[in-house]
Amino acid sequence: MAPFSFENPHICYHCSAIQLHLELKPQILCCFGCMYNGPGRTTDKGEYVCFECARPFSGTSGLDLRYCSTLPYDLSQALTAAESDHCEFYRWVIHRVTRLFKIQETPSGWKSKKAVGILTQRSRFELSGISNEVGRANLEIKFFSHWVDDDGNKHETRHDLGDFDAWDTGDDPSFGLVSSRPYVQDVKSAQSIDFARSSFETCMRSHPWCRTDQINHMTVPRWPGGALSYERIDPRDIPTRLLDIATGPSPGADAEYIKLIETTVDDKDGQLIEQIAQTGFIVLSYCWGGDQNSKLVASNLQTYKTEGIKLGQLDQSLQDAVWVARQIGIRYLWIDALCIPQDDLDGQGNNPDKAHEISRMASYYGRATLTILAASASRAVDGFLQKRQPATDFDMAPTHAQLIVSDNTKTNDDTPDKIQNILLAKQSPSPTIEPITTRGWTLQESLLSRRILIYGVNQLYWSCLNSFAGCGGKITNLTNRTIPGMESLVPGVYPIGSLIDQPVYLQWNSIVKTYTQRFLSQPGDKLWAISALASHIVQVSAHRGEKPIYAAGLLVDEANPGTWLQQLLWYPDSIEGRDNKRPPGGRYRAPSWSWASLDGVVKVPSWRHEMEEYAAVEEWGVEPAVKGAMYGGVSGGYIFLRAVTQPICRIAGRCGDVVWAERLQTEGTGDDDFDWTYSRKGGNLEGAADSWVLVLLADSGEYKSVIEIGLQDPGVGARISLVGLSSLSTGQLVGVRGIIVEQTVDDDELRFCKRRGSFRLKMGKHANGGQDLAAKFFKKGTKQTLRIL
Repeated sequence: MAPFSFENPHICYHCSAIQLHLELKPQILCCFGCMYNGPGRTTDKGEYVCFECARPFSGTSGLDLRYCSTLPYDLSQALTAAESDHCEFYRWVIHRVTRLFKIQETPSGWKSKKAVGILTQRSRFELSGISNEVGRANLEIKFFSHWVDDDGNKHETRHDLGDFDAWDTGDDPSFGLVSSRPYVQDVKSAQSIDFARSSFETCMRSHPWCRTDQINHMTVPRWPGGALSYERIDPRDIPTRLLDIATGPSPGADAEYIKLIETTVDDKDGQLIEQIAQTGFIVLSYCWGGDQNSKLVASNLQTYKTEGIKLGQLDQSLQDAVWVARQIGIRYLWIDALCIPQDDLDGQGNNPDKAHEISRMASYYGRATLTILAASASRAVDGFLQKRQPATDFDMAPTHAQLIVSDNTKTNDDTPDKIQNILLAKQSPSPTIEPITTRGWTLQESLLSRRILIYGVNQLYWSCLNSFAGCGGKITNLTNRTIPGMESLVPGVYPIGSLIDQPVYLQWNSIVKTYTQRFLSQPGDKLWAISALASHIVQVSAHRGEKPIYAAGLLVDEANPGTWLQQLLWYPDSIEGRDNKRPPGGRYRAPSWSWASLDGVVKVPSWRHEMEEYAAVEEWGVEPAVKGAMYGGVSGGYIFLRAVTQPICRIAGRCGDVVWAERLQTEGTGDDDFDWTYSRKGGNLEGAADSWVLVLLADSGEYKSVIEIGLQDPGVGARISLVGLSSLSTGQLVGVRGIIVEQTVDDDELRFCKRRGSFRLKMGKHANGGQDLAAKFFKKGTKQTLRIL
């Protein structure tokens, strides 16, 4: 039998008897402007406002929606429906009951004494849900059991079994009250195209936020007084090259060819630039997944301009992007492979023209009229417009039921109840992994975009700075984004402006962790692939009155020198067996004090300014790999760090326990700088009152071997130092935190250091003198200035 899906839902006489009642009532609201208390009214523009003073009520439809139902079966009947007749709905219900009471999920399990006792009790199931937003209907199911104690007293016990959603069947609209509906599998269908166009046009017409640079949009009124005028792009943000997708080499051949234009070279009278500024341009974000069949190089530039590019010669994702752009109705399209010269002039895929274009990507993606995101395609050859497979990953398979609607919003209205077929379903909580969210370059492309049309694994989505929606799925109405709030319907794809409520350093720390979870085909792209995003974050910081410094991946506020220490205390956050390691081939990519020197997941501690600082960066410098590209790759870098150091052997000998940090726990306490787990052989992890615990975390497996040798060999250990950067205090543990460096000499016999890891030196309870640990470390160590490369 085929697995159940929205297209092939479960239906049987058991679940068909389920009737979900929906009662509509006017919502009673309090206006803080005029203190009116009562229902509001809807304006001609569809806005829900105060009945008296017309002050907008945001985030509500003006209705109270109350869902309720008592299922026709008790527990015994539900068990029969699930086991004998294989009803999917009751199978899920029984599964939840077995988990609740810890009953073995086998036929014999329900013959146990505990199960028989539960079955003999009088019981019932109830569904309920409350919402003031028309659209998504989330329902909770509760189990009630009735029992009598030894004294004859009657009791009722309620148990929450879980929740699921009501979905429209897709072909029989439920009066607009249930907007969740099956995914639209054909992303080229008229329904998908209408969704894309209407979302885009609504945004262009009525979203002032989406016309900003995502830096100061919170100062812009969210809703215009009327329809917005056309959007004009600053000519300075127009790409150097674009594809004219409406022009071919000869009349009648437009659909088969596109043509490359150079916006400044080909603009003889200023009309071309002005036309693009007024009509806009689209950009494509996609995974290369290997080399491409056609790409721009110096030798074919003139051919692409004069003769055009035959669509059939392009990889499928590029052909699909042209098709989508034509459906949207925008003439100009930017695709990196065809608009940035890909000549390899240094053996690493780089050239000055390419470096210049990469430095402008913040403008290209940030000011593009629309971004097409080929989220479902792992490779350019795959394309992203194929018909999607039916969704089959459900905790509770789609099941038929009936919705009975009672509209009590009008007085003296004898309108009869309406009956509608719906589906009940619960999707698997595991999010769908979109291939594009695993690639490094595409992070900044989505974050910088103001409007994104997302071609996902399941269906088509819309995400802009103001709103989001899906062409099917749980949220199909264009829903206003709340800040803070849901970032996107597609995890990892959202405009960076949705993080605007956070301090800049927290935005950057979040970006670093997300970015380092992704993969790069070319390890040398580590800093280049995030350079446009770094440029944007620096602008956000400056706009807030800070004095940002960007140094090879580290974001520092010059007005607060202690922020250097927070950034230097980054650490590997190994997950899913992926160990951090140096770039292959030993090729230089970043100084050792930068997280960009390693491959693997990295976290930067979230604290800032709260703790006493014992070190300072006195001088720093980085050498850009390409002159003027201050946010791109680097060919060198250093810091002069004034700090207290202690040889690792001396501290290890003083400690009652030396342990290695292993897999890090990244969720839970919120104090992520301390969420380290440990591997040790005996010893008290918290530390006795008179004992120290040294916790080590190497930056890579290679560096761990070096540190281990240093712990055993005094000669090597003399070169490895613990550099204290700050005191450590969490709960009742106190101590020191810092980095581990290895000292060596360069070809000119000048001493320098390289970072090899980080450490935490801890002690026991405050009351037992642990507070003195930091003082002992910093007073007995050696204060010196380290040159760290």
